[in-house]
Order: sequence, then structure tokens, then C-alpha cells
Amino acid sequence: MTFAVRRARQQTARLLLVLLAAGLVVLGVGGLDALSGRLVDHGVRQVAEHAESGTRVATVTALSTEDPAAQDRAVRAAIAKAFAGAPVAVSRTAVSQISLGNPDAVQAIGGEGVTDRGDLVDGAWPARSGEAAVLTAAAEIRGWRIGDRIRLGADASGGTVEVLVVGTWRAKDPAAPAWAGDPAVASGDSGGAAGPVLITDDDMTRLWTTPTVTWTIAPIALTADSLSAYRAGLARLPQLPAKVDPDSRSSTAVGGSLGDLLDRQTRAVGVARGMMAVPTAIIVALGAIAIAVILTSVAGARREELRLIRARGAAVTGIAAGAAGEAAAATGAGAVLALIVMLPLASPGLPTIVAAALTVLIAAAAAAVTAARASAPTSGTRSDAGRGIVTALLVPTLIVTALAAFALWQLFAQGGVISEGGAADPVASAAGAVALLALGLLVPVLAVLVAAVAERAARSGRGIMPVLPLRQIARRAGSVAVAILCMALAAGSATMALGAAPLAAAVDRSEVRAALGLDVRVSVAGQGAVPLTATEAAALPMVTRAAEVLSRDADIGSDAVAFLAADPSAEAIPASDQSAIAGGSGSVLPVAITAALAQRLGAVRGTTFSITLRPEGTRLPAQVAAIVPTIAGIGSGPGILADRKAAAARAGGLPSNELWLSTSDASAAATEVRTRASTPMRILTAAAVSTAPVTGTATILLTIGSAAAALLGLLGFLAAVAADRSRRNEERTALRALGLGAGRQRSARLGEVTGIAVFGLLGGAAAGFAVVALVLPVMWGSGA
Repeated sequence: MTFAVRRARQQTARLLLVLLAAGLVVLGVGGLDALSGRLVDHGVRQVAEHAESGTRVATVTALSTEDPAAQDRAVRAAIAKAFAGAPVAVSRTAVSQISLGNPDAVQAIGGEGVTDRGDLVDGAWPARSGEAAVLTAAAEIRGWRIGDRIRLGADASGGTVEVLVVGTWRAKDPAAPAWAGDPAVASGDSGGAAGPVLITDDDMTRLWTTPTVTWTIAPIALTADSLSAYRAGLARLPQLPAKVDPDSRSSTAVGGSLGDLLDRQTRAVGVARGMMAVPTAIIVALGAIAIAVILTSVAGARREELRLIRARGAAVTGIAAGAAGEAAAATGAGAVLALIVMLPLASPGLPTIVAAALTVLIAAAAAAVTAARASAPTSGTRSDAGRGIVTALLVPTLIVTALAAFALWQLFAQGGVISEGGAADPVASAAGAVALLALGLLVPVLAVLVAAVAERAARSGRGIMPVLPLRQIARRAGSVAVAILCMALAAGSATMALGAAPLAAAVDRSEVRAALGLDVRVSVAGQGAVPLTATEAAALPMVTRAAEVLSRDADIGSDAVAFLAADPSAEAIPASDQSAIAGGSGSVLPVAITAALAQRLGAVRGTTFSITLRPEGTRLPAQVAAIVPTIAGIGSGPGILADRKAAAARAGGLPSNELWLSTSDASAAATEVRTRASTPMRILTAAAVSTAPVTGTATILLTIGSAAAALLGLLGFLAAVAADRSRRNEERTALRALGLGAGRQRSARLGEVTGIAVFGLLGGAAAGFAVVALVLPVMWGSGA
């Protein structure tokens, strides 16, 4: 032990560099892991917060029973059982539509939390039976005032239920999920019934009309890791009606679009985690290279000592084991120190522990191999003989290239990093990293070839200066290749980080356009008509353009596709293609179809086929007038676009059920439309459909990862350059004998190092650009 410590002291500087490199690897991977967890969890909550209200909750609806309290307890117990391990907030609202279809129709509402979700404008909340508070919008429609009496119809005994208006109120957020999409909360009108009129539970039970009760179920602890638990709970929820209402007397049903939100979040988390594999792998690779180079220089400094020990009978295995133990101790100490530094911020996760263990194992293996080689008898081969240089570089390059090809095949085959199960596929996630590694390994190969060609060209001139640095680059494959590789990987990582941000923004814009069409997309439930015409919407101060759209699911034979019939102002496709579908003659409808549908049908321009619109069953003969990559509002999936007026003329005048708005203030436009609606509808904005709060974390992680990679790349580059310099003592003596002074040798060396650095930086930047242009779009799911 004393001998080992004394030997280690002689190499203190190099072993401290090993410790530093190991610490940087663990800090880099651990920091990325901890930061990604926090950023992704925050992004998941942001996506949920801005999502359309109908996708933020699941619902259970039922007719109220004779014992509402018992019904409520049974439903809540079933919900709790379904979402065991996934905490949810449950709210109950009872609604009764009274005298619906008549001029005096009223919507009465009751239940817990209504007063918490509303602001009292005047008067007081109902405190006892016979009192009511009216929404201000409904009061304006009917002219109700505090002190008025509202007749709510007959009670079970044949009497009349009347309530006294004691207050007026407005909803804090009419789009809140707890209102279950009730349009009256914003406009004061639901299908011709004025309201909501808030009454007590006692008055609600007195009504002859059976109230409809809705329980909204909202997740309250959404994180990346909890998504699977909520998805499992949602999968169990459809069993609830059979448990609480086995005879279907209350028509209990499960609804809501929470599954759509969870699916979007799961996919976004998978993309973010898949992208994290890129900086993590580069950090580990550069750390391993830097540590291996430093340990090689340690073995080189001890070459004479190791040969002497071996000549005295020491076994190679003993020498290798001693070096491995020393390296493991140095890297282990660095990893432990890094973990201690991280503890106050976050507990180390599995990726961090794996990276630390892998770093120690790689260091031990590299130390063992280099020590064994250094202890071998003196070889007659010169260090710059150039034998086997190309082979030595090509073998690892070909191996990594084969791995990259497999990962890229998996990535392109499934169109992204997300597998069928919704999680990140580890092989596809590694595609970006191994592609950069493969291209990075090609850079020193090209450097050697370019230097060799340049050296031959320079021989025709006079002087040794141009030839000497080029010869060193061409023939000293080991240290030169490692130095170039370190710079190339660092530069490639930085280029990927720079290119990721605009790419992520472009992908998000594409996804938002596919979901919205314009800035706001208003969809009316069922087969209802939009609350405003395009002309009325365009007159709103914040709206610059409006388009009416007929949206339906459609069948083409056995294929289900999306069908849109839009005004030209929707700009769903380029203007040149829009003109091709305008008008048309006869009964055949000219349409534009996506390339995906054209491929599925084997269609070309001029192909005719039949479209069946659902749920009406309307059949439309159609002819392909244009084939486009994407259609706004549909995306790149199988879809059809027609001119709205042409489609309406051939489909019996089906009304538009969507309104697309181009606006400078999407939130204000959505609020304005909501105040004019009397039927349930869905209003989507960019914030409601974007997953950028989650997927955008990948750009932050790539940036931080590139900074760590730059440090490790610089460390590896300097270590390789220093190791190469230490092997040239005899060369310097020979060059001085040939008349090349110390100054000119320094100039030659500076030119050589500069050339290595510049070639590595340029080659790495090119490799990073190639990955950004060809691989990252598919990893984000937009370039398959």
C-alpha cells in the first residue's frame, strides 16, 4: 500500500485530472438528469394548465337518485378505487333544465364549490331553501333583479317551486374544467334556458325535473412519472357505471377527454427524455476518452519503471491490476465528490449512478491495458511510422457506424423516439448520439487522409516547415486522432444545441397549425352550428380574418379519414392548390388530399372516389385536384380538404360546425366567442395544443450538455496534445541537429496543434449540422 501511494504521488497532477474528468462526467449526467426531471415535470403541469378544459378532466354523469348523498358517496368511492395511487380532485354539480323549449326556460344549478368558482357581484349567496343567485348575463337576458321571484316549475307534490333572487354572480373562469363545458356559465344561455340560477340542494331535490349530476375528475399531482398511473386509472374508470348503477336506472356514463391530454403529455415526455440521451451519451464518451488519454500518459511516464518491474518477474496481471485499482480509486473519488456536491440539489437517479459506475469501469480497464502495454519490452516500431493508421481509425469507426445504422433504422421505421407503448424507445433515442459519434470518428480519418495528401503536395517546395506539421498529423494517428475527435464531438454537440432551438420552434409551429388551422379553432359539439358567422367574427376588434369550416369524420371504403370543407380564407393549403379545388362543375367535388392518403389509396391527380360523411351518411363523389404534404387543421395524416361552399352545395347544405380565427389576441377572441355561445363547444388556441413546455426542455438540456461536453472535449484535447508532446523528446534533439531551432520547432508545433483544432472544430460542426438537419427532426417526430 505504501509503495502504491508513493507511486501515485509521483503522478499527482495527472491523477487529479482523472479525478476532475470523472467528476465532470458525473456532474454533467447527474445535473442533466436532475434538471430534466424538474423541467419536464414543470412542463407537464404547464401543458395541463393551458389545455382545453374538456381535456383536463374525466367526467361521470348520471341522473340524480332519490338519495343524492348516497349516490355521491358511491360514485366518489368508485372514482377513488379507479384512481388508486393517482390523486384526483372530484367536484359535483347538479343541473336541471326547466321548461326547456319554452320562452321561460331556466337552467338551475347546485352542488359543492359553485360559490368558490364564482364572484358575487351584488347581494348574497343563497343560504336557505327558497333563495337563489343568478348569473349576471342571465339576469340581463331576462331582466331579473334582486328581489324578483323565479318560478322553477312544479314539485313532486304538485305544488310550485319558486325562489327569491338574493344575489347576482359571475364565474371566475367560465372555461374552468369544473363547469363541464356548460356554455351558460359565460353567456347566460344554454340551449335557450337562462341561467345558471344557483339554488340550494333542498330546492334541487324538490324539483319535478330530475337533475343531471356531473362529477368532474381532475388530476392534482401530474408529473412525468405519474402519467402512467393516471392513464391506468382512466382505463379502469369505464367499469364505474356497472358498479354504482348496475341496472342503468340513472343512465350513468363516463366521459371527458382527459385521455387525449395524457396521451399528448406522455408523447411529449417521451420525446424530451429521448432527446436527453444525446447530451448524456456525448458527455460519457468524451469523459471516457479524456480519462483514457490521461491514463495513457500516466502509463507512458512510468514505462521504464514498469518494464523494470516486469523484468524482475512481476506478472502482467499484477501490473494491470495495480494500475486498474489506482485508476478506479481516482475516478471513484471524483464520482463520489460529484455525488456529494449534487446531494443538496437532488438525489442521484439511476442514469447518474450508471454513469458513475461506467466511468470507474472504463478508467480501470483503460489503466490496465495501458499499463500492460507500457510494461512490454521495447518495440522496434517508430511512433510515427504510420503503419496501420487507417485501419486503426477505420475499425472503431465502422463499429460505431454499424450501431448508428441500426439505431437510425429503428428511429426512421417508427417515425420518432416514441414506441407503440408511448414510452421513449432506447434504441431510437440513441440515434442522435451514435450518429454524432460515427460522424465524429470520420473526422480524424479525413484529417489523416487530407494531411497525407497535403504533405505529398508540400514536398515539392522548399523547407521543412510545411511538411513537418502535416507529416505529424498524417502519421501520428493515436494522439492526433484523439485530439481531433475530442474537438469534433465538442463542436458537434454545440452545433446540435444551437440548431435544436429553431428546430423545436418549427416543429411546434407545425403541430399547432395541424391542430388549429389559424390562431383559434372553435368547434361546436355534435352537428350544431357555430355561434358566429365568419362575417360577424371578422368584425370583432381583435380578429383579422375568419373562416367557416365544415369538419367531419369520413369513410373512404374501409379507411377512416378527416374531412374539412373550408373557406379560402382559412389558408389550409397553398393558394395555388386552393384554386384547384374552388368551384367545380357537376356533382363531383374537387378535393385536395394529403400525400399520406394518396399513398394509401394509390391516388394521383384526376383519381375519383366516394366519400361518406359521418354521422349523416352523406355520400359525395370526389376527384383529386391536388396532393399536398399537409393540410392545416389535419396535419400530414390521411385527410381531405374541399371548398366549403362547393361541399355544402353537394351535401344538402350541411352547416359549418367550426370557426377559424386569425387574431392578435387569442385569449380575448376565445372569451368573446364563449360569451356568445349557447351550445357546448370546444375552443382551441396555440397554448391549448402546444407541448412546447415539455419538448422545449430538450433544447435547454442540449445547451447545458454541450457546455459540459465542451469542458470535457477541451480537457481531452489538451491531454492528447500534452501526451503527444511528451513522446517527442528524441525528435526535438534530432531536429535541432538538422538545424531546426527551438523557435522554429515551436512554430511548427503551434501550426500542427492549430490545424488539429481547426479541423476538429470544422468537422465537428459539419457533423452536428448533419445530425440537426437529418436526425433531430425525426426524433421530434416531424421528419419521418
